[in-house]
Amino acid sequence: MKPTLAALALLCLAAPTRAQDNVLVVIADDLGVDRVGAYTEHPDPGHTPRIDQLAAQGVLFRNAWSSPFCSPTRAGVLTGRHNFRTGIGQPVGYDLAGGYALSVRETLLPEVLAHAAVPWHSVALGKWHLAAVNQGGLLHPLLSGFDAHVGTMTSVGSAPSNGTYFSFEKNVNGKLVHVDGYATTDTTDDAIRLLDATPEPWFAWLAYNAPHVPLHKPPQELHSYDLQGPPQLTAGKHQRAAVEALDTELGRLLDALDPAVLARTTIVFLGDNGTDDIATDAPFLPDHAKGTVYEGGVNVPLIVAGPRVAHPGSECGALVQTLDLFATVAEIAGVDPAAVVPPGTQLDALSLLPYLAQPERPSLRRWVYTETFLPNGPGPWISHDRAIREARFKLLRRTGLPDEFYDLLADPFEQVNLLGGPLTRQQTAIHAALDKALDGMLPPP
Repeated sequence: MKPTLAALALLCLAAPTRAQDNVLVVIADDLGVDRVGAYTEHPDPGHTPRIDQLAAQGVLFRNAWSSPFCSPTRAGVLTGRHNFRTGIGQPVGYDLAGGYALSVRETLLPEVLAHAAVPWHSVALGKWHLAAVNQGGLLHPLLSGFDAHVGTMTSVGSAPSNGTYFSFEKNVNGKLVHVDGYATTDTTDDAIRLLDATPEPWFAWLAYNAPHVPLHKPPQELHSYDLQGPPQLTAGKHQRAAVEALDTELGRLLDALDPAVLARTTIVFLGDNGTDDIATDAPFLPDHAKGTVYEGGVNVPLIVAGPRVAHPGSECGALVQTLDLFATVAEIAGVDPAAVVPPGTQLDALSLLPYLAQPERPSLRRWVYTETFLPNGPGPWISHDRAIREARFKLLRRTGLPDEFYDLLADPFEQVNLLGGPLTRQQTAIHAALDKALDGMLPPP
């Protein structure tokens, strides 16, 4: 007997709709806004044509904040939680005895996506840097919900990756494999191969080692710089070459994707923290770079392109955080993360999708927050640097130092501490509000 039209309609309603989206999150290591041409914040940013092309096709977020270091930013994106909640405030030491890593009990983004109407496939490529040998070890990415991980466990040059950009160890789903080849190229090769074999819908976490130290000379075909002499003597030029090499290889990956797959893929490009001080040059300040809660340490490139973007080539000035990507990807997959995480889990992420539809809409956040602390873990901490900002003004509070308060509109490089003199009535009111909000961030001792 043939089914009736009514029965067919009921079957259609009962069947889950296959998600047409994929999400590719690309993370550059130690890349501030000073090194991306589309941001036009440095007179000599370097050459980033493919990243700039993404900005021309998407939305460029001008006021995106990360954590000051790589591991905390990664933990924030994957959990949607501030670092004091996860205990990751510094780079994770993989081989430290008793080292503290991101707990596998945390609910990570791939575990959220598994609850979609059509469960997503999630793969991690490149640098991980969230595990310790006694906490998950080489299996940490798989224990955290990813279907596969191919890449280094920490930065190239650190255990267990060790070596250099041209000779290193990478993790292939729980087994260390030696690689003789350029790390940026190898990661791109892995991404092309794995994404071609991964069923849709998929979420790809693509974390390049570049342009993190060690400084090096990339293969000449990947960049346009004439690199002579020891990298330490021309750190800025060598770092720019590593960024251009990353840009070139990212372009190769995007060109290799099936055009139909690319058309339904949301692409996110971000830096995990600001540029390293050894490669920072004027007008940016080396003592305000990576590892600090100054803008040079936490204001990072964040660009989103793809089918959700209503107005390609737009710029968004709203206050956003890199951890907001957690809620963004979850919403693309049609999952409410609050319904997935264990009861009592505090989420801090807000979806960026409203900005992709309307880049000039008012900011969903009144302020953004960032921090770094030592040591990793739930505390107590021997040092804790924090910062909070609203649309114009920013408050810094660092262990053992007096507070600092800046007008980012008048003083974008944070050189004049307003607390060194009398405040205007407006400044006094905003300082009081930020002080109260900063005090209220942490739970009572």
